[in-house]
Amino acid sequence: MRLLPAMPLLLLALLALGGCNRPSYTTPDKAYQSFLEALRRGDEKTAWSSLSQPSQEALKARAEAAAQASGGAVKADPVAFFFANVPPPADVTEVSLLREEGDVAEVGVVSSNVKSQVRMVREPSGWKIDLTKSLQQP
Repeated sequence: MRLLPAMPLLLLALLALGGCNRPSYTTPDKAYQSFLEALRRGDEKTAWSSLSQPSQEALKARAEAAAQASGGAVKADPVAFFFANVPPPADVTEVSLLREEGDVAEVGVVSSNVKSQVRMVREPSGWKIDLTKSLQQP
C-alpha cells in the first residue's frame, strides 16, 4: 500500500523519459540529430519523415524507375530503396548550425574527422533534410 501514493510520480517520470527520444524538428541541427538517432535505432519511418517533401518525391520516382527497370523484381518502396543504400551513420562527433537564412539552413556535420554540410529546409512540420540537389540527374 505504500507504493500507491508514489504511483502518480512514477507515471510522470516515465512519461517525461518517454519524450526524451522524440524527434525534434524545431531547429535545423536538432532535426538532423533526430534523423541520425532514427537511423541508429533502425527506425526507417522516422528517418524517412526527416526528409523534405521534394526529397521524398524524388526518391519515390527513383524507386518506381528501379521497379520498372527490374521488371517487378524490385518493389517500388522508396523507404526500403533509400535506406538499403544508406550506410549506418558513422561516428558523428559534432552537429552544428552553420547558417540559417529564412527557410533554408546549412548544418555542419563532423564524422570520422571529415566535415560535411547538409542542406536543411523549413516545412510546415519543421526542419527537414533536403537531398534534392544531390538527387538530381547529372
